[in-house]
Amino acid sequence: MWWLLIWVLLVLLSGVYIGARAWGLWGQTKELGSELAIAQRRLDAVQGQMDVLGERVGPEQLAVFSDVATARKERDRVKAAGQSARRRRRAISRPAWVKHVD
Repeated sequence: MWWLLIWVLLVLLSGVYIGARAWGLWGQTKELGSELAIAQRRLDAVQGQMDVLGERVGPEQLAVFSDVATARKERDRVKAAGQSARRRRRAISRPAWVKHVD
């Protein structure tokens, strides 16, 4: 008879354990649903902006469709402008003893 009591106790404990795990899973599922709803709203907002921005840029302006040599020259020009601007900013912020006198 005591075997029956142990068996019933094990079944009850396993039922409580599975119930607790299922309750936690239900809560996580609700949280996931709300996060997905928030993400969907954000995606809709960004998608609307992308549609507007996509209309501004035509295929002829994309670098993929431009001439390779022209794109390279443009890239080098932008890179050189950025480097010279950085040199100017750094020269301004240097202490007096580092600056060139001539």
